Amino acid sequence: MGNFYHKPEREGNSPYTRSGVPPPKLVKKSGSDLPSHRIHDPMSLELHMADERVRTAGLSPAEREWRVKWLKDQHLHPDEPIHVDAVHRQLNPIRVLYRWPWDKLYKHFLRPTFGTYYGTAIRVTVPKVIMALMAFEICYYYWKYEGKDWTRLRGIENSPLKWTIDHRAELESANPELLKLGVNDPAKYRYFSPSFQKREALHDIGEPARPW
Repeated sequence: MGNFYHKPEREGNSPYTRSGVPPPKLVKKSGSDLPSHRIHDPMSLELHMADERVRTAGLSPAEREWRVKWLKDQHLHPDEPIHVDAVHRQLNPIRVLYRWPWDKLYKHFLRPTFGTYYGTAIRVTVPKVIMALMAFEICYYYWKYEGKDWTRLRGIENSPLKWTIDHRAELESANPELLKLGVNDPAKYRYFSPSFQKREALHDIGEPARPW
């Protein structure tokens, strides 16, 4: 209440109010011998404070005026809540730059079309899903096309598969060339990378045309 608050003068001996004036008695509800605060809720914690007139009993005129102001402050403006970007989100210039396309889409399309809840859900979820898919595609491309071999040190090193074939004898007797066509045999390349046999150093390009 600031500097305008002053302690009211004691006008009685009641310990329940600051002015000492006892709170007004509650009107007994008909049809029951229980007190008013025990009729509907046996575990009520409000007791006599459930009555607004009891809560305001013993207040000075200045306190009543402050209470009226406080009650009026609970009635918000029809435009509330007002969203201010500068207050709720303070981003550095880099984040502002890469978030700009989706922020504009959210402001002009997602929120007016789907509402605040679903628009925000789409704004938060879809960019993360796209980034996750891009990361997966990059990893998959790097694993498939940039494998480590004898020509470069970078890349992912792939170990040759060790095939375990059941009924090998029966398959070879029925189709002798089937396993050679369908199963990769590392011994065929002397356990080197398959690209080692295709290296350009083995190509015969003829005699050099240099004059020296």
